[in-house]
Amino acid sequence: MPDAHEAGAFLKATLEGQPRELARLMSDDSAARAAARLRGCARIFLVGTGTSYHGALAGQFMFRSSGLEAWAVRAFEFASYPPAFRADDGLVLLSHRGSKRFSRAALDVFERHAKRWVAVTGEGSALEGEGVVHTVEQEKSPVHTASHTAAMLRLAQVAAALGRPAWQAELADLPAAVATALELRNRVAAAVRRIELKPLVHYAGGGPARATAYEGALKLREAAHLVSAEGHDVEGILHGPLVSIQAGQTVVVIAEAGPSQDRTRDVINALGEIGAAVIEVGSAADGFKTPRVDEVLAPIVNVVPLQLLAYEASRLLGVDADSFRRDEPPYAAAQAGFTL
Repeated sequence: MPDAHEAGAFLKATLEGQPRELARLMSDDSAARAAARLRGCARIFLVGTGTSYHGALAGQFMFRSSGLEAWAVRAFEFASYPPAFRADDGLVLLSHRGSKRFSRAALDVFERHAKRWVAVTGEGSALEGEGVVHTVEQEKSPVHTASHTAAMLRLAQVAAALGRPAWQAELADLPAAVATALELRNRVAAAVRRIELKPLVHYAGGGPARATAYEGALKLREAAHLVSAEGHDVEGILHGPLVSIQAGQTVVVIAEAGPSQDRTRDVINALGEIGAAVIEVGSAADGFKTPRVDEVLAPIVNVVPLQLLAYEASRLLGVDADSFRRDEPPYAAAQAGFTL
């Protein structure tokens, strides 16, 4: 157990424990049993907020690769502006604690129309019922890492149970792949010391890697809150944001084999012409190369170097990644003024 007074200690311990947690989740059949509730659904919504939405976005591609129609939607939008439901719709809700206002509201809205839902949530969650699939113990750090990779694994297990995709056998390789990605820590730490973190770090990824780019930007903001970050899809960054990137600015690009690979290389080449500092992460990267798994499973592995980057940036800047700025009166007051 880390010393609660050591800055970022809870984040570090949880981050490093991910291979063990993923291996543990491989040994039960709760996701397969929950999948039975969704069998026969013609359309499945994957709903979450923040990191959980990024997990839903990754899950969308897993479900589609299993032959299912799947759509990731933010919980606030799903609850406030719900789609026109059909009798054969299903819902997968992602929530770390099961207590967030609009995550709960999204489930309530859906339950009024259908009972075919699954909730992927942490142990000790406020969510209960036959459709609940647990991930990991509640994290002590507000910068969620293990609960995110575990939730994505649970989504892959559900998708595999529903569709038996070609990548199903690769699920067993994920704990070892994440452990290998964690071995990049020293190289990531060295990179953080030499790159420019201010005023803004950009992240870009295509297809399933878009979820990874979004999550990397969020993790940097949460853990190292003296800097800002923005996530882009690989096509979108070329349609305007590119011209705002200055020479020397840092851009993290997720380079993964698949339909997005050629366009990702276009982005990397364009950034090189500008003189941006490009950090490539992924199995097709010229940089931080991660183990090769199917493109739709790669977010589970490729997010790990981005988690490391956020942690190492917090150390470099002298920020307590576990604080969420609750020890600073203006931010504590701001967070007390609304209900999550």
